[in-house]
Amino acid sequence: MSRVKKLRVGAALVGVTATALLASVTPAAAEAARGKIVNPTEAEKTAGQGYQIELTNGPEDKRKFDTSLFVLEVGDKRLRTYCVDIYTSIKPGAEYEEAAWNEHPKQGTSFKKNSAKINWILHNGYPELSAEAMAKKIGGEFDGGLNVAEAVTATQAAIWHFSDDAQLKLDAPTPKNPEAKNDVVKVYKYLIGEANVGISAAPKPVLTLEPTKLSGKPDSLIGPFVVTTTAAGIAITAKLPEGVIFSDKDGKELPKADVAAKIQSLDKYEFYVKVPASVTTGKVEFTVAGESEFSLGRLFVALGKKGARADSHLASQSMILASSEKVRLEAKGSADWAVATAPSTEQAPQPQPKNTDNELANTGASVLTPLIIGVVLVGGGVGALIFQRRRRRA
Repeated sequence: MSRVKKLRVGAALVGVTATALLASVTPAAAEAARGKIVNPTEAEKTAGQGYQIELTNGPEDKRKFDTSLFVLEVGDKRLRTYCVDIYTSIKPGAEYEEAAWNEHPKQGTSFKKNSAKINWILHNGYPELSAEAMAKKIGGEFDGGLNVAEAVTATQAAIWHFSDDAQLKLDAPTPKNPEAKNDVVKVYKYLIGEANVGISAAPKPVLTLEPTKLSGKPDSLIGPFVVTTTAAGIAITAKLPEGVIFSDKDGKELPKADVAAKIQSLDKYEFYVKVPASVTTGKVEFTVAGESEFSLGRLFVALGKKGARADSHLASQSMILASSEKVRLEAKGSADWAVATAPSTEQAPQPQPKNTDNELANTGASVLTPLIIGVVLVGGGVGALIFQRRRRRA
């Protein structure tokens, strides 16, 4: 192999090694939740359909909007959502990813500064409260009682008031359903009024494992593996070879149930894999899992061609959760071990390859040596020439 090729191979090996090392120390975390908008069932339509509203501001040809609860399918869960991006259309089947409030992708959106106000609306509006419960909490008279469509309409209009500065046309808010005017305006004013003191974001569910992979040798502790979580119902699953156990830093055995209980009670806990001398080679793979909640106010943004948060506002409007559901979080890890083998001290003589590819022959000397000598000689010659010219001028 030529000198140049050796350098190329060496660089490639360094790159592969660095990638492997980084992969072994990267924490395993529950990935950002992803889902897609799906068509509602008949029951979901009945429980989530509002009326068309009209605004007093915005482009003249874009002042009438239909209101409804959407359905975001995340895994096997069907979550109800409201829109927080009024001037972007919704695309059925669009893929979504969870994002922090400050990651709303639309430039100039009022969502970021008003997110706590919107969260308050979600906790005090429909469907977190039933239409009947909302009417009772707000008090006063309603025209025949507050119905679901009126509750949906007022809740979405109040959210748009804070996310997009939308101003509801109070004298005719529901042009196709004028009979709903009084009830919708009453609920709308309550949701955006003085009672709305805002609710900050709930902590995002966390379940991380660091590192995800470690290697060791027999008759040793491999670790620590550190789990950090806010999830409930923690459990750890693993198939341990006979004699291999989970342990603390002192090598004391920890049954899987005890590891899970420690993680749950401390929120952050470290454990080890203890390998006896008799098990010379092997591997353990394990999973730490728990349950958390997709809570009200979680933001989901569309996955555009460049991914979430980049051009997602061009793909489909952003959504915010209006319902809560339990979800499963998990992180996977592994430990492997083997008896170390002593490197061979003998080296077979290597024949010198013929120079058939027009590259520098491998003479055993560094290819840099003649270059360095040449640079030194040229530098010396230039210096001597300058010195001679100065002497003549003198």
